[in-house]
Order: sequence, then C-alpha cells, then structure tokens
Amino acid sequence: MRIDILLRVYKRKSKRVLPFILSFILVLFVGSRTIAVPTKSTEILWDTYGVPHIYGKDDQSAFYAFGWAQMQSHGDLLLRLYGQARGRAAEYWGEKYLDSDRWVQTVGVPERAPSWYKAQSPTFRSYLDAFATGINAYAKQNPNLIDDEVEVVLPVKAEDVMAHLHRVLNFTFVVNPEQVLDLSKEKLQAGSNGWAIAPTHSADGNAMLLANPHLPWSDLFLWYEAQITAPGIDAYGATLVGIPVLAIAFNNNLGWTHTVNTYDGWDIYELTLAGNGYRFDDKVRNFQTKTLSLKVKQKDGSLQEQPLVVKSSVHGTVIVEKNGKTVALRVAGLDRPGVLQEWWDMARAKNLAQFEKTLQRLQLPMFTVMYADREGHIMHLFNGQVPVRSFGDFKYWEGIIPGNTSKTLWTKIHPYKDLPRIVDPKSGWLQNTNDPPWTTTFPAAIKADNYPPYMAPRFMDFRSQRSVRMLAEDDKISFDEMVADKHSSRMELADRILDDLIPAARKYGEDLGQQAANVLEAWDRQANADSRGAVLFAFWVQQMHLDKAFSKPWNENSPR
Repeated sequence: MRIDILLRVYKRKSKRVLPFILSFILVLFVGSRTIAVPTKSTEILWDTYGVPHIYGKDDQSAFYAFGWAQMQSHGDLLLRLYGQARGRAAEYWGEKYLDSDRWVQTVGVPERAPSWYKAQSPTFRSYLDAFATGINAYAKQNPNLIDDEVEVVLPVKAEDVMAHLHRVLNFTFVVNPEQVLDLSKEKLQAGSNGWAIAPTHSADGNAMLLANPHLPWSDLFLWYEAQITAPGIDAYGATLVGIPVLAIAFNNNLGWTHTVNTYDGWDIYELTLAGNGYRFDDKVRNFQTKTLSLKVKQKDGSLQEQPLVVKSSVHGTVIVEKNGKTVALRVAGLDRPGVLQEWWDMARAKNLAQFEKTLQRLQLPMFTVMYADREGHIMHLFNGQVPVRSFGDFKYWEGIIPGNTSKTLWTKIHPYKDLPRIVDPKSGWLQNTNDPPWTTTFPAAIKADNYPPYMAPRFMDFRSQRSVRMLAEDDKISFDEMVADKHSSRMELADRILDDLIPAARKYGEDLGQQAANVLEAWDRQANADSRGAVLFAFWVQQMHLDKAFSKPWNENSPR
C-alpha cells in the first residue's frame, strides 16, 4: 500500500520523479516543503524524510545544489571531514586529531589531491568546482547554522573534495590505519547485503534489486540519500557525506548497489635495512625522505609545530618502524583518480552495455557491484583494482611480505575481463553479504578454480548461508516478500545447532545451564532488540570459537 501511495504522490507532484521505485528498497515520501532556491536554474524539494530532490537546469547547477543540500543537512560533519582530509585537523581542533593528520599526511592524501583534481576532464572539474561553490554559498548565507569551530575550514575548494574521496576510498575502505599500524590485514567490521533477482525468480516478472548497506551511522561512513535530475540524468540513491555523486543508485532503466568485497588491494612489505637504506635485489637503495610540519592547536589557542619525517621505498611509504621492523605500504589505484566520473556515468547509463563500458574503466578501487535493470538483466561483479601477483594465495598476501626482492613487488592490476563476474545466472538470483564471489548463487556460477588463488578467499559465513536459503527456497519472490526477507533477523547458526545445544544443556548443565536452556528453548531464533535468547546465544558463540567446534568443518563442495 505504501508503494502505491508513493507512486500516486509522484504522479501528482512531478512527472520527472522516477517510476523505478519497485526495484530499489529506499522508501521516500515527497513533502510540500521547498527551501530557498540557491540559484535561478535549480530547485531543491525536501521530502518529509529530509531527502533532497534536486532538479537542475544543467549538470553544474545540480552539483551546486548537491553541495548546498549536503551542507544544509550535515554541514558541521562535512567541514570536519574535509579538515581531516587536508591533514590539518589537529591545527584546527587540537591534539585528538594528531593521529588522523599523521596518517593522511604520511600516505600522501593532501599532496595527491590537487593532481587528482587536475586529472579530471575540464567539464568534470567544473562540476566539482560547482559542488564546492554550493558548499561555500550555503555557509555564507547561513553562518549561524554552522558551528563556529568548523568555520575555519571555509572556503572549501574542489581539491578538498578529492582529498576527502581519496581518504575515504583508498585509505579507509581499501586500507585503514588500524590495520596497518597493527601489522594486520583483518578486515573492517563494515559490510552490506545485496540481492539481484531476475524476472524468472520474481512474482511479477520484473527484476528487483536490494541495496542494504551496513555502515556505522556516523563520521565518514554516514550515508546521504538524494535524487539528482538534470539533462541526461534522473537518479535516486545514496552516497557518503562529502562525496559529490551518488555511489549506489537507480534511474529509470537500471540500478546498482555495492557491498564491501573480499578484495585485497594493498600489501605491507618488511624491509631489510642496510646502512641508511634497504636491500632490494641484492643492491642497497636509499630511502626517499621528506619532512613535513604538523601544527597542533593548544588549549590556549597557540599552535605547536611537530616535524613528520616521511620515508618511502620502491614499495611505497614506510608506515611502521618499531620492534626492529621497518614496514612499507603499497596500495593499488593511487594513479586512478576517475571514480567520481565513473559513478556519475553509471547513474547516467541506460542499459547493461553502457553500464559495463563505464565499469571497464576500473576507477572504483573495490566493492562488489550488484546490478539489475528493467530489461531483466542481473549481474554480480567482483569489482576492484586487483594487483597482478606472481605467486601465492589470498592467505599468503594477507601476511607481511618480504620486501628484499622484485619477485614480490607487483606493478600492474588485472583488467576488467579478469575479474569474477556473472550475468543472468540460471538460478535467477544473485546475492552477496561480503562473502567471496564464488557463493553468489547456486548452482555455483563463478568457479574459484578459474581465477588466481590470490583473487579472493574461499569461505561462506552464516549470514551468506541465510541469505542463500531465503532466495533459493522461494521460487517466485514478490516485492513484499523481499522487503520482509530484508528485515529478517533469523539466525542461521541457531537453526543449525540449537537442536543439539539445548538437549546438551539439559543433560550436563547445572542450575544456570538449565536456566539458559529455558531461555533458548523459548527463543524464536530472531536477533531482535528485545531478544534475551539472541544475546545469550551470541555470547555463547563468542566464547566457543565455532570455527574449530564443528566435528564436520565447512567444505566448499558442500557449502550450505
């Protein structure tokens, strides 16, 4: 009923609003409130959820309005993020941001941002300039709505937009400081679900797409919904605050979403020191060294300067020198600054061929791409700037790599044709829950043996198994069923083992064990906010280290 209401409202309000709502689970209700129009060629309609619907006379006007809208919604956060991307947050707000500044300055984000900006086409540079101008115009017209503490970041330049993008994508998602400084490649606890359902598997014979990102609701992970309409584009979706284009979206013909994939686009190399340099292929090389100055605001408002010595080897920037180890970081894609243009053109594509032609640029450094269109095509792409490595499997490259030989130093990335990909599988459905691409559908459509062993690991966790169960057990999925499945919190692991766990607790448990068995027996196996059983079961699972607890370990030949 709600969808019907939405469509009726759209027909009444504007013929320009998208009719593709049924293929994307993003709920919106157009309200009647209109803000002051920032330019004569631009209109921003705000719905009752606080989502801006932007109608621009041209692309520059749309970018201008998008900058304006993001400032109206999250101005303080946006300016703080841009200050961090400059590597000057400690200068603006004190010592608590010093580690952030060290990281972005060490890996070269502020230094690389101007060259990334200059690498854009003149036309797209004008769009970025317009976005920054919209930010500044809002701040100028609404000074009382901006926190005094963050006004120091103004005015914003397009280079700040590129620096923020670079920090978010390459040096938070691809690799983040917590991983590197701990000399660990454990993945961020950030993920998503994505489904694509073909007409053959849907109740109404139309393709459907589920976008279900799972990111923290704060800081640089905060999503921002919007509709952007201008000549050649009419797209609704979401992006991260401070990013000037939609990152997951749909238009009248197609839609896509992203999940964090099992992508490895960086390595840490342990260097063998020799004198003032390091050994590489039986020769001693000198480090490239530069000294930067970090300014730190003191409590009295004065600035204290701290030197930051940045050393680089042939591998990349030296990021750790401790406990007798000197480690350099190598990250793929630092020479590929075109992701904003790629996302923009994905939102303008009219069919699968145009969409894939855009993806083939490989400017987006990582993320699964899950796709569906009105012609009925669905696609799963394991997208990423995957280094071409000469040997080893995924586990090997998760470790610390010897840096004394060119045999371990990769210099190229795999072309688009090498990436795991499936279009229109026989099953009629595709899914990803941050698992490797091999489990996207069943019967398996992407064979791991056809790809280098370092491309992705081989596993299937319980969230993925639950996702597959819901898709495979329903021959014809309706839109309402997809919404219900999206909100399902039923735990696959509980269904797998409770029938053994509860009798064991009854047999061997004392008073506390019997109480636990009572809670679990009454539990509906849903992980809802008011569920005692879910909390108890999850705590027990954490203590059990279940990767070693099953008498029959997981096997890729029997993955479910």
